[in-house]
Amino acid sequence: MMILILLVILSLLAGSLIYTKLFSGRFFKRHHLLVESAQEDLIEHLQDLSNWTDWLPWLLFDKSAKITFEYANPLSPLASCLVWQGKLIQSGCVYLEASRHNAPYFHCLIEAPAFYPSDLHFNIDVTKQKQGTLISFQVTGKLPFWRRWQQADYAIRADKDAELAMLLLHQHLQQSTLSTSFAEQVKPSSEVMTQPIFDFLGTTQLTNLDAVTRPFTVNHQPMSQKMDQGFHELITALGPENPPAGPSFALYRQVDLAHHVFTGRLGIPVQNMVPCELCPERITLKGNYLTLRYTGRYQFLSVAWHVLYSYMRLSKIKPRRHHEGLEIFETGPNQADQPKDYVTKICLPVKS
Repeated sequence: MMILILLVILSLLAGSLIYTKLFSGRFFKRHHLLVESAQEDLIEHLQDLSNWTDWLPWLLFDKSAKITFEYANPLSPLASCLVWQGKLIQSGCVYLEASRHNAPYFHCLIEAPAFYPSDLHFNIDVTKQKQGTLISFQVTGKLPFWRRWQQADYAIRADKDAELAMLLLHQHLQQSTLSTSFAEQVKPSSEVMTQPIFDFLGTTQLTNLDAVTRPFTVNHQPMSQKMDQGFHELITALGPENPPAGPSFALYRQVDLAHHVFTGRLGIPVQNMVPCELCPERITLKGNYLTLRYTGRYQFLSVAWHVLYSYMRLSKIKPRRHHEGLEIFETGPNQADQPKDYVTKICLPVKS
């Protein structure tokens, strides 16, 4: 009996050691935003926590949340802590660490238990560049010991939260009449970003589709490039006598954001089809779908999916696993001149 107990103890110790070696529980993500405004103006703008309510990513999910401010120095006009309380996002806060006046960095401690089981360090650095001013977002966190196995999942969440913060801050700066442009991996881009819009449409049932489809797999190449190629091949095969009977769509069978692997089908609805080399099929969309309407560039569709998944978790809705997610491209390049005006409906299969 003693030998058996000893073996169990040794097995647990060995398992804990292996677990510790495999999962550190730490994650670190960074994104950048290039701004054409003066560094001094941005620092002054960011020093005021009341400006943060429009772009903190965790406030996006509950517009009716109660926001209050706390002051470490009662004589200071600037708050040191932003506190929220909402039905979906529960309670949370942002502590802005004290720094010297007009310092080009902001170090924050985030308590958001509805999103992360442990506190986050959310840092913002403001650096003067030849083309303007670079704002760097950095999210650092560490998971509790027995949740370290979820490290990859929370690393993706932190990555998308940092990117979402960047997009929402861009929107806020635009509304504040500051001109901005996007820099990815610290490289300025000539393409100007525009604000994304996320409209939560709730849980609905979808209409079945009669469509022609083709499989697609995305691995190393850009998603937009692969989709453009696939839809072009479908349109070419349909011919001019078979115009689409509705917006094109994509069904996702597998999504692996960590390794940038996507598999599924691209489809175009058809009706009264003139004979051609393609065979239409009935796409049956059973059950309920949690739906989000996203207005903005296709390059940030992964952020829109992140927003929808976060909303699902906050609402305590369970996904229907092994069912295909759906993107419906309601307004695309053929209907809108600017990518900022593209409208995509994102549908996530969920349990009733």
